[in-house]
Amino acid sequence: MSDPTVTRLFGGPGSGKTTALLDRVEGLLEQDGVDVRDILVVSYTRAAAAEIRERLAERLDTTPRHLQGNVCTMHAKAYELLDLSRGDVVGEDEKEEFCDDYGLEFEDEYSGAGRRTARSTTLGNKVIATSQWLQRTDREVGDWYDVPFKWDDEEVRLPPEIDDNAQEGNKYTPTWPSDDDRVSVPEAIRGWRNYKGEHDVVGFADMLERVHQRSLLPNVDYLVIDEFQDITTLQYAVYEEWRPHMEQCLIAGDDDQVVYAWQGADPDLLLDTRVDDDEVLPNSYRLPSEILDVVNREVRHIDKRQEKDLEPRKEGGVVEAIDSPSVLDLVRNVRRTIQDTDDDTVMVLFRARYQMFQFIDQFITEGIPFSCLTDQRMWTDRLTDYVHAIEKVDRDEALTALEARRLADILQESAFGTADREELYDFLDEIEETSEEDDLAEIPVSPEDVADRVPFMPKPASAADMARKITSFQRKSLKAYFPADYHGTAPDRVRLGTIHSAKGREADHVFVGTDLTEKVVEQMAAQAEQRGIETDAVEEFTKTTDPVPLLTDNERRVFYVGMSRARERLVLMENLIDGAPTLPISVVLENELRETPPTELVEEPVDDETPVEAE
Repeated sequence: MSDPTVTRLFGGPGSGKTTALLDRVEGLLEQDGVDVRDILVVSYTRAAAAEIRERLAERLDTTPRHLQGNVCTMHAKAYELLDLSRGDVVGEDEKEEFCDDYGLEFEDEYSGAGRRTARSTTLGNKVIATSQWLQRTDREVGDWYDVPFKWDDEEVRLPPEIDDNAQEGNKYTPTWPSDDDRVSVPEAIRGWRNYKGEHDVVGFADMLERVHQRSLLPNVDYLVIDEFQDITTLQYAVYEEWRPHMEQCLIAGDDDQVVYAWQGADPDLLLDTRVDDDEVLPNSYRLPSEILDVVNREVRHIDKRQEKDLEPRKEGGVVEAIDSPSVLDLVRNVRRTIQDTDDDTVMVLFRARYQMFQFIDQFITEGIPFSCLTDQRMWTDRLTDYVHAIEKVDRDEALTALEARRLADILQESAFGTADREELYDFLDEIEETSEEDDLAEIPVSPEDVADRVPFMPKPASAADMARKITSFQRKSLKAYFPADYHGTAPDRVRLGTIHSAKGREADHVFVGTDLTEKVVEQMAAQAEQRGIETDAVEEFTKTTDPVPLLTDNERRVFYVGMSRARERLVLMENLIDGAPTLPISVVLENELRETPPTELVEEPVDDETPVEAE
């Protein structure tokens, strides 16, 4: 078994990393005797794997489904190698049952799916997440307090060296008074792991551990791993197990674009791994020079990184900085951008979901169709087809069979009067069966035929009230859309999301709010203390420090991702969200508090400003 050739591909924002990766996969397939079944392409998220699958399928003139087992996440490959079924994998029911038995509060992914989900703060969820984090980062249960969470010392026992109630012992063998009924997190973690063993179910981290422990290997000769900067210590161990059995390995990533540090991602794994060849993609096909300069200023404060030295897409571009705008100011700015351009795309990014919802509350009444990069359903394909159907029937224009089906699905029962919804479905079935066209979006349907089967077909003004199976946000957006002047605007022209959800995306105009959350500030303060990072701006950096005087490397990488989405115009906004910790633009760009107005900061680096103090 000889060592394979390992190539490391660095690709900065917009450098065409995925395209370059696919080019290399095609190059392998051009070699004699190499089949697609000989190659495994691994990506970090299911969404990223699905995108690569679709793009590769198009190149190879096959279907994404045909590539399912060869382009996937590492967890999906582990699932296959372990020959698991759905019933073998931990679900919300098992988590809830364990927490109920153990006396821990638990929020499942459905009851916690509102605006301010409690999942990250509920004790049962934190215990289970901590167990998985320890596995991902190859730590012992006794190291539980290293997890980037805040624990309430009134409900959990803290490590004995910092908990006044502890009697003796160390972090592995602490002892407590008999009347101390607070939860022991290590005991709860062990209880959770025992529960999984007793019920013969596994979590995602368990799958990778078993693959590593049993030396289970994919039956391929070539291994390609994308987004390598996001892998955890556990995933790296699996990679090291697989690597010696390959002929060639290609690992691709960008150490500056780590957004999953809170899950255990470690960019040093990309930077320090053994490789034979390095390649740095030279051009950004996204960023113009002005925006590239600013994002480079932002990321230069990270000491350990691979310099990309990207060439810009073109000279120019616009960078704006706004101090203390209101959410309504942002709404107006987005509206002007849509009105003043023909088809330029817009992305509005926030550090947290609840901040995005504050914007949605005010933006939704504008009537501009928009989509969310998060899992929040807004102008989905389903809703858009329904709107098109309503508009086309009103204008007496032909619909597509797909639009007519969406109409049949979404309209309330009252629209059909004494008729039956099934009559419309039966009619559409008949049209589709007799059509030579397979694509429902290409089969025309007469508006008269639809109206005949929907006696109380709503006019646009009442389309929102006559819709069923849509969210309250979708209903509000529909009500605002029909009387407004944005008919025909593509729903993906305006996209809202968190910075994390924007990874791999781009837009012509990108608005980034720099406000943080108390949880993020708390994590940064803890990291700063652990690593001895000091700032002259404050005596003590805590979760309540405002404005925030510095950015840790992990948070700096997150904002680098957000800022580097912009193709034409980048707008940075500080102090946008009331009550949120303020991250000044001076800290983003210069890593210190400065009195210089943000508008001047983005025009030219300033070196001689006197730092100001935070409270």
